[in-house]
Amino acid sequence: MYLKNIIRGEIRMNRNEVITDPVKLVRLELKNAGFDIDNMNVPKRVYLLADNLYDIMLQRNCGKYKYPLGGELYVFNDNENVGFIKGNMCSPAIATQAEDLIAGGVKELIHIGYAGGLQTNMKVGDIVLTDGAYNDTAVAGLYGFDYEIIEASIELTNELEELLKENKIRYKRGIHWTTDAGYRETWGQLIDHREKGALCVEMEGVGLFTIAKYRDCVATAIYIVSDVPEDSWNLGWGEDVFEKSEQQVIDLIINSIRNF
Repeated sequence: MYLKNIIRGEIRMNRNEVITDPVKLVRLELKNAGFDIDNMNVPKRVYLLADNLYDIMLQRNCGKYKYPLGGELYVFNDNENVGFIKGNMCSPAIATQAEDLIAGGVKELIHIGYAGGLQTNMKVGDIVLTDGAYNDTAVAGLYGFDYEIIEASIELTNELEELLKENKIRYKRGIHWTTDAGYRETWGQLIDHREKGALCVEMEGVGLFTIAKYRDCVATAIYIVSDVPEDSWNLGWGEDVFEKSEQQVIDLIINSIRNF
């Protein structure tokens, strides 16, 4: 908002005030699509699913398309308080998607994605529950969170851990690394983050966790290890153990929504 005092014929502005407001844009976009944001039953919790996981969820026919919010937002047939959407790739893109979802009324965001294993004991198909990520992105700093680690919501992460335990799914929990340069990971970076205890590396976590903090929302993530560095880059796409983990995580989500 412009300050009213005029100095030398110019309007003085608060240089730190944010100009844009996602709620205003989302309200307009929904109105143009025939929806009233004030009368929508937007799910409280939304799972942001990486490409193939999203396809698997659609194949299960367990939800229906409901709103053009953050993309194509589906709600589950058994509980419309929980939804899922195809998650955008990379921190800037998932940050914008999170902004839109939160502006529409979503309170909890859970990313289910893929990651490269970093520790020497990590294998393709391993499941990682994250407590937060080493920040190697631009998004966090631009939002005022220029920290080494951007943390996930501990409460939401603990809830997911209980679900994993109840369903007897093996997992590893800890910090990981988010980078903006998915095809520019060097051995030096890998070793440095391995020594700091990072379990895996991916491209979305920091963007999502940053927006959750900025908008007073909660977010966390589960990752399936899709590739590991050995003598070279070992890709696990299509391996039975990898596809089994995908099915396990999708089952976990579907089986949990009835009790949400």
